[in-house]
Amino acid sequence: MNQSKITLPEYSANKFVQRAEASAVVARIHDLIDGKPVLKRTMAFSGERGTGKTWFLKHLQEEAGKIRTVRVYFLDLGKYASLDPVVAVANILKDFRERVIKQKNGFGATLADMSRQLAQELRFILRDQVLLLLVDQAYESDWSLLGALEDYLLGPLAVEPRVMIVMTGRGWAYPWKTPELRLKAEFGKLGPFPKVAQTAEQLEKQVSRNIAVQAQRIHDQSGGNPLANYLLGVGESIDFVLNYIIEILPPETRKRAREYLEALCVLQAFDEERIPTMLAAYYGSPAYLQWSYAEARKVRDLLVRDTAFARWNEDAGGFVMDSQVRWLAQNYLKTEQHKKWRDLQCAAYRLYHRWLKDYSGSSSRWQSELSYHAEQLRVFGHDPEECLGLNNGSTRVQVRQVVSTPA
Repeated sequence: MNQSKITLPEYSANKFVQRAEASAVVARIHDLIDGKPVLKRTMAFSGERGTGKTWFLKHLQEEAGKIRTVRVYFLDLGKYASLDPVVAVANILKDFRERVIKQKNGFGATLADMSRQLAQELRFILRDQVLLLLVDQAYESDWSLLGALEDYLLGPLAVEPRVMIVMTGRGWAYPWKTPELRLKAEFGKLGPFPKVAQTAEQLEKQVSRNIAVQAQRIHDQSGGNPLANYLLGVGESIDFVLNYIIEILPPETRKRAREYLEALCVLQAFDEERIPTMLAAYYGSPAYLQWSYAEARKVRDLLVRDTAFARWNEDAGGFVMDSQVRWLAQNYLKTEQHKKWRDLQCAAYRLYHRWLKDYSGSSSRWQSELSYHAEQLRVFGHDPEECLGLNNGSTRVQVRQVVSTPA
């Protein structure tokens, strides 16, 4: 089934589930209106696929739009992804001027001229009003576009004391040069709904009251991810949800990405040394155990650099998968492919059992990993020790200790 045929609900206030982060932004806007000093006037929220980042900004647009002394500009950078950065920024500046300044004619010929003219015109408005600039897909966008946008719009606006900027996105954060966008900005995360009551509220508002009574079951499956909540609420399977989550990837990448996510989702962290063992168990082929470091790195790069579904975590000592994708992938395997889930857990258990013996200097770390997988197996009635007698070629005979570094 083509996931793109699903029609997701459009934002409306009566379908929105309130978030504390939205209330915090609105409170900060009122401080600006009242003339109170606001040190952090740029707020950037990262979030995994389906956590409601666009709806969050749409809600801020509606709430701030009700305030007479606030002008709001919503910038969806996804609309400019196919354009040359110079052309894109020129179009953005023209649209900004038309919507915020309420002027069309007599605009500068170059980006520098446009930017200077906007700054002058805007200062007149900011004497008794506040500007809220909302930027969607700020993390996903091409860095050449973001660089030009910083030079000619975001940077000049960020230093204005009566301008507030709120950005959202998924992926790698752009290294802004302007201190107000980086050093003086506030960074947060938009996560899944932590409470079943929020999932129930979403289902009642967006699907139906009859479905809302199933909120506990759906929340357990989705982990509280709003997109997953909705898709499960309208009757789709976890398999469908996973495919929908990765549909943002190029078609030629989706199948491999989905398989690699499933193969590695049982691990708390992965690196180039653990990848071959898990792929051997997932595909049932010991050939993967002969993979070189470079071959395993291609898998890492696909999940980390190319798709941003995982990132380095120093505390975990490896690359950690997005929690929501990991949650969904594990639930899919547990319920629909349980034997494969058990095979993967056993492969991980055997690997850490061997590393515990071979690397005594890191024994506490590998003991912790071993205990985690043992507990996962016991929850479903499996004896971890049986895994040691099920070596089907899915564990390396020789283990190299590789220290993986961030991409």
